[in-house]
Amino acid sequence: MFASTAPQADATVKVVTVGDSGVGKSAMLIAFTSGAFNPNTTPTVGSEFFVKRVQVVDKDTLAPRAVHLQLWDTAGQERFRCISRSYYRNMHAAVLVYDVNVPETFEHIERWLGEINSSLAKEPAAGAAEEERVYLLVGNKTDLCANEERMAVDRARAQRFAQEHGMLFALTSAKTQRGVVEAFDELARSVYDVNRDSDSFLNRQRKSGGASLGENGSGGGGGGGRCC
Repeated sequence: MFASTAPQADATVKVVTVGDSGVGKSAMLIAFTSGAFNPNTTPTVGSEFFVKRVQVVDKDTLAPRAVHLQLWDTAGQERFRCISRSYYRNMHAAVLVYDVNVPETFEHIERWLGEINSSLAKEPAAGAAEEERVYLLVGNKTDLCANEERMAVDRARAQRFAQEHGMLFALTSAKTQRGVVEAFDELARSVYDVNRDSDSFLNRQRKSGGASLGENGSGGGGGGGRCC
């Protein structure tokens, strides 16, 4: 699943972020890539593109490995859904985001997951072995809650959903940056771990020239342990 297309990077990973409009996807990616909170983010039109270099540790050699994350921020509005679907192609990981204060955004996660899986199922077979993808469920905007008991979406319920669907899980706040770096570090480590020995994927990546940046180029913008 990896290609050394980025200078001095051991792996390049394409991550697609999805979720309803207003759940804080853009603010979360800005917080992760720049370490800052932008209170004036506007709804994403089509998609935006961020990059971030992180370091993981190879579980066998214990050597540090540089992972270049290509982070796609897709629009949550219905009118942009067809555009967003094009970015699922050749992705290595998906981050599904909901607002812990708005139950409807959590209820829609299953629809977002189904859309991703449906789009990926239509892709032509790419090699002898199916590539391993990692999914991360994120409950964002925890800063608006006095404590976890006040969250409109119960943590145990969200964790149970993540477990049932084989997802990582994290609670974050783009505003305070709580859990943001830890969530993406865990995502990068997990993608590296499950694909580091996939020779068929590596051979396919060499032929194709690396991870795809999506159907429409580089997007409209840029930046830049176990989850809770």
